[in-house]
Amino acid sequence: MPPEPKETSPCQDKPDDEQHTESTDENETPANGEEEIDLEDATEEMLELNNRLDSLSTVLDSIEQQNDDLRAQILLLLDSQRETLKSFKEENSRMAGKGAEPTDSDEPMQQS
Repeated sequence: MPPEPKETSPCQDKPDDEQHTESTDENETPANGEEEIDLEDATEEMLELNNRLDSLSTVLDSIEQQNDDLRAQILLLLDSQRETLKSFKEENSRMAGKGAEPTDSDEPMQQS
């Protein structure tokens, strides 16, 4: 038999103000027995963690920039060394072509 128009569910009997106050309250102890989480402390911890992560990110960016700078300097040094070695080899071959013996029979830039 269908309900009469005057009948309503128990939730609908309460005024709107009471329905909103019955919703989960932040100060209530959870029914499952877990500890209540203090949102204010958690927010402060999250802000502190966020600040630390920002600091780490800044430091890592700085290290990465220094690494890039060192790599660029090393590449310039290697190019310079190649050019120097090439010029020494050309000078050696010119001296050998003129008939003058080089002062050293091995490569001029030989390192041990």
